[in-house]
Amino acid sequence: MEKKITLLIVTIVVCITTIDLQAQAIAIENKQIINITMEDEFSKGLQPARPIKLTAKQSERANADNNFAFKMFREVSKQEGDNTFFSPLSLNMTLGMLYNGASGKTRNEIVETLGIADFSEAEVNEYFQKISQALLEIDPTTDIAIANSICYRNNFSVKNQFVKIGKEYFDAEVRALNFNSSSTANTINKWCAEKTNNRIQNLIGSTIPDDMMMYLVNAFYFKSQWQMDIKFDKKKTKLVNFIKTDKQKKKVNMMEQTSVMDYYADEHLQCVEMDYGNRAFSMVAVLPSKNMNINQLIDYLDSEKLQNAVKNMRWQKVWLKLPRFKIESGFSLGQPVKDLGMKQMFSGGFANISDDDLWVSDIIQKTFVEVKEEGTEAAAATTIFVVGYGGRPKKIAPVRFFADRPFLYLVREKSTGVILFIGRMDEPNE
Repeated sequence: MEKKITLLIVTIVVCITTIDLQAQAIAIENKQIINITMEDEFSKGLQPARPIKLTAKQSERANADNNFAFKMFREVSKQEGDNTFFSPLSLNMTLGMLYNGASGKTRNEIVETLGIADFSEAEVNEYFQKISQALLEIDPTTDIAIANSICYRNNFSVKNQFVKIGKEYFDAEVRALNFNSSSTANTINKWCAEKTNNRIQNLIGSTIPDDMMMYLVNAFYFKSQWQMDIKFDKKKTKLVNFIKTDKQKKKVNMMEQTSVMDYYADEHLQCVEMDYGNRAFSMVAVLPSKNMNINQLIDYLDSEKLQNAVKNMRWQKVWLKLPRFKIESGFSLGQPVKDLGMKQMFSGGFANISDDDLWVSDIIQKTFVEVKEEGTEAAAATTIFVVGYGGRPKKIAPVRFFADRPFLYLVREKSTGVILFIGRMDEPNE
């Protein structure tokens, strides 16, 4: 039986023509910011994002997901090395769906590894439902589409409760398909490509193995713009040296701007936060200190340390340099998941999906990201392969943030802190 989920996030920039200059006092994450905005027909009436309101339990759930995100990224980075780009939200959503079908020791391992021992099944599902709905509404300038699907072999018996939960909490489209047909894999791949703006292709391959029983798919599409005062001017982009992890130099297109933005630094790192759209979403770029390398930063940084950095950010004039880059990758998450404690799922334990014996054979994620002057585009698709037995404004000197050496970057929803993507940039390519 196979389980599959797709997550896409895409961010694009809108060009702003200056018509009116207006000073606004904007409260963001308990900070009072005097924001000078340029207003045109697009931005007129655009209000700062209202925080997503989570219950105390849901906030705990978001923190648990972020803790898992950093642990997983650490493992994936060790496995994949340079230019790893990973979507923790995509994986968390697939594991959330899998959790509903898990039983016995397999379920216990998922609960323990995800840090959800204090949450009921309903609370776990309601959290994903809440996040999905809220992401659709938080930024009117952002185009988001979220779609879920349960595709299973048409002669395979699936328990009604498992399907019911998928429909109720994940708004899943349920389809029984002929997995023996040569066109079925193309049907699923085409669906995935359409939901990810064609950024994720051929997610499951062209042939469905005889022991595959089901694909659970989540597709998440995100398209937004840099916040108007964070945009890069293409005229300032220049070819400069980027010092790679191995100390070799490479000429890359380096974007540049000097702007007032959220900034934090300590003896371990410095980071800036660049907002999108109405400031609901942002990218956080994190540079290791001069006496650390990118691998040491990955070992050091976790959810708590990121939260501390974000909490202590201050509105600061920053001379920012950031390379243009584009990454497409695909990798297995099976071993990292095992290493973090979820081993039993690869042997069985899915009595809540079917009475037939089922187990996970692998977890695959494909990702795409492109960062340029206009904004950011990113996509991810995660597939859990569940198989069975056949058939079955003072003038001050700006601080410098020169990302001309390996750095980390994250895309997150600001009010909840939920991490959508996290990556390491060792060698920019376009």
